[in-house]
Amino acid sequence: MPEAVTIWHNPDCSTSRNTLAMISAAGVEPTVVEYLKTPPTRDELERAINAAGLSVRAAIRQKGTPYEELGLRDASLTEGKLLDAMLAHPILINRPFVFTSRGVRLCRPSEVVLEILPAPLPDDFTKEDGEVVRRLKVKDDALPNLDEGSFRPTDLSRLHAPRSMHPPRVLLLYGSLRPVSYSRLLTLEAERLLKQLGCETRVYDPAGLPLPDDGPVDHPKVQELRDLSLWSEAQVWTSPERHGAMTGVIKSMIDWIPLAVGSVRPTQGRTLAVMQVSGGSQSFNAVNQMRVLGRWMRMLTIPNQSSVATAFQEFGEDGRMKPSAYYDRVVDVMEELVKFTWLTRDVSNHLTDRYSERKESAAALEARMNLKQAV
Repeated sequence: MPEAVTIWHNPDCSTSRNTLAMISAAGVEPTVVEYLKTPPTRDELERAINAAGLSVRAAIRQKGTPYEELGLRDASLTEGKLLDAMLAHPILINRPFVFTSRGVRLCRPSEVVLEILPAPLPDDFTKEDGEVVRRLKVKDDALPNLDEGSFRPTDLSRLHAPRSMHPPRVLLLYGSLRPVSYSRLLTLEAERLLKQLGCETRVYDPAGLPLPDDGPVDHPKVQELRDLSLWSEAQVWTSPERHGAMTGVIKSMIDWIPLAVGSVRPTQGRTLAVMQVSGGSQSFNAVNQMRVLGRWMRMLTIPNQSSVATAFQEFGEDGRMKPSAYYDRVVDVMEELVKFTWLTRDVSNHLTDRYSERKESAAALEARMNLKQAV
């Protein structure tokens, strides 16, 4: 049975026409939806943008649209307001979106579609303007185990995506429930720095979060945590070191965040900074363990980190961190996190696009990554 491919198409757009022609050249007959005549629903549009790994603003078309007249350049507009405008004026929806079992892409330039087509181009393809898209050639005798339809060269154009200008969104987690929690105080100090660096922040309070598997996934604290993880573009994890390890509190929060929900990855491609506090001498056990978790959650963990020794001596009675080399390192870490977030957030989908996963169907991928079903 032929694999289903759908394109949201505008026949007046050369990029959309090239994309459609490239799909046909690969031997695929897609379902063509002229979205200006049949606009998507709000849910369909939101799911398409999320599945393509884009922000709503990155999915808006500016040229030849009422973008300026509607004041959409205003960076303070929420994603909900931007979606409202796109639904009221479908010409604002950038094109073309292409949907296959291998993923969703906004195909600009048109050859981006090759990343998700079920079959490669049989020959070189010439665009309307004369530009030639070279067929990816792989010698079967040299790489007999390679699925040529899933293998993709590095697309340098996707590493230079339009830069989103909204403030970086940072979620901060801390791993203690104590009334006087130095990991919480360190987290709040980091939040102040992030705000000074122009970020929008959220600090999650772990009080009331059930242990993993000891409560339903629709528990309010679980849903709050998952929603914040989806909202975030960067995260900061801070834990005390207890018995030579991070605490169960921080581990429980991370365990409640799934690797995949349908086609959405709540943490993949987000930047991560890790910090720890110790009651005694300086140690790095907790940050090292959180780094392992960050890799497991498919996050981009920055090189720098903070470990604050004898934490009870580093904070005043007002809860503020005292001047010290430890404080300077926290500043270093937050500066680095913000820089890496600006650098990667608009291209994270391409950075984390994997050959092995392109070979799997969406359903098989979700089943493999669903830890609750696997244990």
